[in-house]
Amino acid sequence: MKRFTNRFIPSLLFCLMCANLAFAQTQTRDLAKEEKLWQQLQKIAPKAVDTFKTATENLDQKNYPESIKLYNQVLAQAPNFEPALRRLGYGLIETGKREEGLSMSQKALNLNRTPDNLLGRAYALTSPGPGNYNPTAAELEQALALSKEAMQKNTEDDPDYAMMTAQLALSTDHVEDFRAASQILTEKFPNLAATHYFNGIRLADDGDLDGAAAEIKKSEALGLPHEAVQKTLTAIETAQNGSFYGLGRYFYDGLYLVGAWILGLVLLFVAGKILSAKTLRSIENSDPNDVTGGGQAGLRKIYKNVVGIAGIYYYLSQPVVMLLVIVAAAGITLFFLWVGWIPIKLLLIVAVAAVVTIFYMIKSLFVRTKIEDPGRQLDEAEAPELWALVRGVADAINTRPVNEIRITHGTELAVYERGGIRAKMQDKAERVLIIGAAVLNDFSQNAFRAVLAHEYGHFSNRDTAGGDIALRVNLDIIRLAEAMALSGTATFYNIAFQFLRVYHFLFRRITHGATRLQEILADRVAVHQYGAEAFREGLSHVIRRSIEFNHVAAKEINAAFSSNRALQNLYEMTEQNEEIKQDLEQQFNENIARPTTEDDTHPSPEDRFKWATQIKSRETAPISGMVWDLFKNRESLTAEMNKMLEQRIRANM
Repeated sequence: MKRFTNRFIPSLLFCLMCANLAFAQTQTRDLAKEEKLWQQLQKIAPKAVDTFKTATENLDQKNYPESIKLYNQVLAQAPNFEPALRRLGYGLIETGKREEGLSMSQKALNLNRTPDNLLGRAYALTSPGPGNYNPTAAELEQALALSKEAMQKNTEDDPDYAMMTAQLALSTDHVEDFRAASQILTEKFPNLAATHYFNGIRLADDGDLDGAAAEIKKSEALGLPHEAVQKTLTAIETAQNGSFYGLGRYFYDGLYLVGAWILGLVLLFVAGKILSAKTLRSIENSDPNDVTGGGQAGLRKIYKNVVGIAGIYYYLSQPVVMLLVIVAAAGITLFFLWVGWIPIKLLLIVAVAAVVTIFYMIKSLFVRTKIEDPGRQLDEAEAPELWALVRGVADAINTRPVNEIRITHGTELAVYERGGIRAKMQDKAERVLIIGAAVLNDFSQNAFRAVLAHEYGHFSNRDTAGGDIALRVNLDIIRLAEAMALSGTATFYNIAFQFLRVYHFLFRRITHGATRLQEILADRVAVHQYGAEAFREGLSHVIRRSIEFNHVAAKEINAAFSSNRALQNLYEMTEQNEEIKQDLEQQFNENIARPTTEDDTHPSPEDRFKWATQIKSRETAPISGMVWDLFKNRESLTAEMNKMLEQRIRANM
């Protein structure tokens, strides 16, 4: 059982002093026990009995000088009467004559080691007297030993011994002795204020603050003064909040929070798995000629909601991860403090890593990276026939044409919308088509037109109207991971970095399932308009050119930079080595035939070709010619793209 030991108990010493006095004030003499003392004195000095009674009355009324005078008169007639020696000692201590008082209590104990003498000596050692004397640690330890011996020897039904032991054990941080004495009080004296008082402290030590407060309040109802009760309640709560185990409430609240957060991550992962499987079944079982995707409208809406929730969950996770980083750093520090070894350098590294991690996490929440348009704008004057073809496909698909074409140095073919959320929702955002110059070599216009129809399918299906939160989350994850890598905090023991890895995996599974569904529905638009053969040729060409260009570009870049020369025009180069060409062809075939995985943004080409054959086409008449024929100056454009690529590579190097 976890307890507040060594941190909680010492903070109650002041309240215990107050409680000691309070118990003394609320207790009355046991007449039966007093009569036994009178009978004992009657046998020794009969004339001293009345004097002894009067002395005790004065002692209880705090008339200490009078009690001292009368007890001395008793001892003059009965020098070894132990109760008089003990009580004279109390009176002397209360008048400031501490050494004389201690001498009297010790004399009584030397005469007879009875429970009363043991307890009397313990009380004398710890009594504050008029000057609020603070007993030394040795005196407290000695008093506890005497009190425990008295409690063990006691054969009477008297709670004083257990009460004194509990007080002293608590004051000296002897937890087991305290709990044993408290247990005796609970079992034998359930109706005493002291019983509930000490049981309340025991419950607080166990972490049950509510139960402790209830017990302390019961002690007040049984006679403990309100002031002492309030001080003790305040001390318990302060001690609990100020100690390691006293943070139990917050610790368990934190555990519940982290548990709920992890459960949320698991639920998102499960939702992604279920939706991915449901998407596959939906595609297999749906009407392939449902070009508008009406049969998948419900599934697309669910995907949209789940992606939105997953995106928001990422940002809601940030405070939890920051808390875990702080707790981990504090835990490492406390561990070394506990073992008694403080590796300064290691703790500094931990502290700096925690601070840097939290700094970058907070920064990622408030600093937005401006997303720049890729490549450069292609004016209509540079390729009027291309613009005409692009508009013609839009008319065939019955959707708005693109407002801008941007040419890049890669092999991409894609579309996106530029504008605010409102403009996108109202289908008024600017539509942008991206064409990578490297994909155009040997690209027939007929196949290009089918791929272009696929991209327009994303517009007509409103795929590009959303996705902002998915893009933002992915960018934030990547940017934060890069910042951690540059700062040296992207390590296996950094909780925040591991969270990024896990969440990127989880978010990727969810969003990629959604994009796979979008790709299939866009494929239907293209195949329905221009046929499966043109679509197959177009997609195959894009895949082949990506493999070939990456190979040729890497080979030429390495050669040019190793010999410190300018790049040759990559867009006019081809691989001449037959063996390498066979290897590239094998890569192409493997890419086409590979199975679809949950990490794919697109279904595998083989699956897309299979589903394409099931779609009934309008059998639009094919067109002839190559895409480069639609540009006015191929050489100038490729030279520009080649220079752009070389400048970017050199800048990165």
